[in-house]
Amino acid sequence: MPNTNMPSGPSSRAPAPPSINDSTSSSFTDVDSQHVKSEAQETADIAEQKTSETAEETKEKSSEYLEKAKKKASEASQYSKEKGSELADNAGDKYDRAKKSAATNAKEAKKEIKSAGQDLSDNRDNPVYIANGVLIVAGSAALGYGAYTKHIAGELDWKIAGIWAGAVGVLAVGDYYLSQYLFQNKYPKK
Repeated sequence: MPNTNMPSGPSSRAPAPPSINDSTSSSFTDVDSQHVKSEAQETADIAEQKTSETAEETKEKSSEYLEKAKKKASEASQYSKEKGSELADNAGDKYDRAKKSAATNAKEAKKEIKSAGQDLSDNRDNPVYIANGVLIVAGSAALGYGAYTKHIAGELDWKIAGIWAGAVGVLAVGDYYLSQYLFQNKYPKK
């Protein structure tokens, strides 16, 4: 059955699209692709140049920073060596001074001990020296025995120890002044 809705005949056809000659289209394509290729090459060249420049700058900066770091490390090392040497010298000086001071003090103490020993030896028959020796031995024995008995009985406390320490102090001061009086007036030292 024939289609009644569609017109028939030559006027019913759509016009044909214009045709492009093959030689024209290929020349446009070639020119276009040549242009794209050259722009791509230029872009690649620019990117390569920028990458090279950036790499060179990075190398230079890296080298510069490395030199700065080496210089700072060298300065820090030198400073540490100087300070360490200075501290070692100071410690050595202080050690030498302390050693000399200790030697001097030891010599002085040795002289005093020798002098005291000589004094005791020279005055061994002086009644004041004999009385002081007896007083020290008897007082120490009495004090030790009294403290021991109080301790055993559970009665020794700080109050009693303080009273005894005060009594020993008073006795020592009294003995000192009595001995000085006797040395000056009755039994002089040799």
